[in-house]
Amino acid sequence: MNENNVVILDDHPIFLEGLKRVINNESEFIVTDCCKNSSELFFSLSLAPANIALIDCSRPKGDLNIKTLVDQLISNYPKMTIVAMGDCPQQQQLSDAMKPQIKSYFCKSLTPENWITGLRHIWTNHCQTQQLMLDDTVDTDNFIRQRLSAKEKIVVEYLYAGLSVSQTALRLSRSVKTISSQKRAAMRKLGLVRDSEIFRLDINSL
Repeated sequence: MNENNVVILDDHPIFLEGLKRVINNESEFIVTDCCKNSSELFFSLSLAPANIALIDCSRPKGDLNIKTLVDQLISNYPKMTIVAMGDCPQQQQLSDAMKPQIKSYFCKSLTPENWITGLRHIWTNHCQTQQLMLDDTVDTDNFIRQRLSAKEKIVVEYLYAGLSVSQTALRLSRSVKTISSQKRAAMRKLGLVRDSEIFRLDINSL
């Protein structure tokens, strides 16, 4: 199958419909279902398994919290890639605390182009990670030359999620100059030359 099935969990119908249209416009992805709560999600997955689950960090009252939800998804669908969505730094921090179960975090204000770019990178990284697991001769230390600072790590994760330097600066309430400096420092430590190489990282090992 050429397409990667995507299921979306979010209780905002306008956002759901918009994101579905953005993703379905690309031939390599297809949204199999849009769910408003965890019960709908598990029912949907029982009928049509997905490769990627986009999960809103903000869960409605009475629904499973994000941690319990992700734990149950991993237990039932261990090969599925889970991506958290949110719109504030606290939600990204929550997502970061749940790695490696959650593979990445996408800001809900991303442009349509960045949503697709982010999904492509997530799926490419997933496939590369699976290959690394099969090849025990690969030295994972090659991904990290030096330890990144906490701020550098956050900047790299935002860039990996598809945000630009300007968007990252806005999200983190820092200047573009500061983010650019931290990006250069992180790339130097990681041994990266081109921006595109950021998307080839095993982001969960940072």
